[in-house]
Amino acid sequence: MVLFVILYLSFASPSTFKDIPTFQHADKVAHFLMFALFTGVLINDFRHDKIVFTSKTEFLILSLAFPLFTGAIIEYLQGSVFQPRSAEWLDFFSDTMGVVIGFLLMSALIHFLKKIKKIIRKDG
Repeated sequence: MVLFVILYLSFASPSTFKDIPTFQHADKVAHFLMFALFTGVLINDFRHDKIVFTSKTEFLILSLAFPLFTGAIIEYLQGSVFQPRSAEWLDFFSDTMGVVIGFLLMSALIHFLKKIKKIIRKDG
């Protein structure tokens, strides 16, 4: 679902958002937040669906490379297909930072929750 929201926001005409209050570089913040959320949701879904990865590399590819590839494809399509949208390197950089921070935050959250669960089991 998060991916569909990202695709809609990325390909909709800029006039769709003309009535939304904004600030300088708001689109970069939006890119960062969308891709941090996208990465966090992917990791959470992998965890809850109990997907077994054959290696950490496979996990990293799916949870890092897939969102990065998605961001790159979106930027390419914005520049070549969805006019008057345009491709920007800073948008892709914001996507990348969102993926990295989303990955780190979700990994830390999962680690923290595992520790809490251990403490609860030990005390209970």
